[in-house]
Amino acid sequence: MIRDFREKAERAVACSEADFAEIRISLHNESTFIQAGISSENTGPVGRFSGTARVFISNRWGICEFSSVENMQMALDRAAAHAIHCQSPPLPFPMLEAECRDSWDDSLLSPSPGDITGREKAFLCRHYCELLGATLGTGSARVSYQERTGDRVIVNSRGTSVHERENLCSMKFQAVLPGGLGNSRELAVRGSFESFKGLEKEIEQLGKDLAFRDTESNIAPGETRVVVDQELAGIIIHEAFGHLVEADFLECNPAVAHSLRPGQKIASPLVNILDDSRMMKYPGSMRWDDEGSPGQRTVLIEKGIVKSWLHTASTAAGNRAETTGNARSADPGRMPEARMTCTFFQEGESTREELLEQLDNGLYLKGFYGGATDMDRFSISVQEAWTVRKGVLHKPITPVVISGRVADVLSAVEGTGNDLKLSGVLKGCARRGGAAIPVSHGGPHLLISRIQVS
Repeated sequence: MIRDFREKAERAVACSEADFAEIRISLHNESTFIQAGISSENTGPVGRFSGTARVFISNRWGICEFSSVENMQMALDRAAAHAIHCQSPPLPFPMLEAECRDSWDDSLLSPSPGDITGREKAFLCRHYCELLGATLGTGSARVSYQERTGDRVIVNSRGTSVHERENLCSMKFQAVLPGGLGNSRELAVRGSFESFKGLEKEIEQLGKDLAFRDTESNIAPGETRVVVDQELAGIIIHEAFGHLVEADFLECNPAVAHSLRPGQKIASPLVNILDDSRMMKYPGSMRWDDEGSPGQRTVLIEKGIVKSWLHTASTAAGNRAETTGNARSADPGRMPEARMTCTFFQEGESTREELLEQLDNGLYLKGFYGGATDMDRFSISVQEAWTVRKGVLHKPITPVVISGRVADVLSAVEGTGNDLKLSGVLKGCARRGGAAIPVSHGGPHLLISRIQVS
């Protein structure tokens, strides 16, 4: 079926008289398995087809969504009409990659989610939920599994025709004590189901950590010295920096663009940040982006100096830069935007213990509940916080919020661990009213000399 769709799209764009024509097709199935205590709920698989036609005529874009392959040509015609009658300022011709014809199939990785029956997935959720509940002793436990499998095709009039079959799956563990204190973990992967097997020790530890934190106390707000774990390091990079170097955001915010221009020093020499869409085991990875440009590794900061922004073909043309393969469309019928894929802080040489030894009186921060940015400022809710005395974890404290300016925090990085780890989410990054898209983020443990904690 997807082969027929691809061939029809190739014929359609080949006949287009536009300066540039493009067809994007997505055909996906979604399934969900939920175990909450003794209650279970399973849905799916639910299939969905979506298509987008996009054309560039006389330096203006036109775009149109279609819901069946029979309407593909009509959508191309409507997109052309939109471009012809568009009143927006003219745009430079997009920086398109050379023609490419290729395919990628996650199902070749074993075992793929399709190799595991629905009964096995439901059993695994029930098994983990019972184990988590037994570890807690009191309170509630919930385990959910989500799966999204399917095909994505991008065809354009420059000769590109690529097909990517992706298998994305996620399992989330949530525990809540009677007083409302909670803890959660999410494991999301691309490709193989193998990562979800044998998680008993991690689940038991999740319950034990929560029970121990029931004795936590408060601290006074203020600026302090901290060590953050890999997940929180990734969230700081994602929320505090990554969104700021998405080029279409910077085009609307010239003051921020000036402060983050390539060549500008904004961080400690220990800071090296990358975005790599070719890390194919993680959500957010793409062999090709939603314009058919090859995914790649992009150095965003090297030794504290800004090296690049994240670009689509259009933003690259407007900034006289190279496309970075970061064009992502959150919804059908929506123009691709420059978005992060797998963004991480490059590891250093220190162990976690060596970083903690540099804390005489500070905090160890682990995990997160959520985060937000406001231009160059950020705030992140931390899931676990511990006081540290002379390099040793002392006692848990109530969950805290860290905040500050991105340049201040990145300049305060004094140590980087050698334990890089990435975490992914299937629906974790939304922007400008669009749907949440898969992303991954991570880093090693970081020692930060000063950060605002409240």
